[in-house]
Amino acid sequence: MQVRVYYEDTDFSGIVYHANYLRFMERGRTNHLRLMGASQHALFEQAQEETPGFAFVVRSMQLDFLRPARMDDVLDVVTWPVAVKGASITLSQEVRRGEDVLVKAEVRVAFISEGRAQPIPKSLRLLMKADLARSES
Repeated sequence: MQVRVYYEDTDFSGIVYHANYLRFMERGRTNHLRLMGASQHALFEQAQEETPGFAFVVRSMQLDFLRPARMDDVLDVVTWPVAVKGASITLSQEVRRGEDVLVKAEVRVAFISEGRAQPIPKSLRLLMKADLARSES
């Protein structure tokens, strides 16, 4: 997913403010299923039937800031699954400018309902595992 850096994304020194990479990566995770060609609306309706009131929440995130981005840069946010377990998904993400990796992240997302971890509904788990198989080949 491509993101252009705007003035509002930068700090007083003209580089992207570190917290804004989190916003870019959140968009990347949100768009991940859409970019796979899946209908998010249909998948989430099915998941809602299996587990009413569900949500995905970031459980943990490890970040490595390697290089800065600046205003008007065009960045690629690349997202791929690393592991799909009963109640969580681990994703790797990179923010790149061309061939340069600017930020690396590993994100663990938990599936919850009523404030507690719950097994990920089968429809979502199968889709993510199918994507995991593609990323391993």
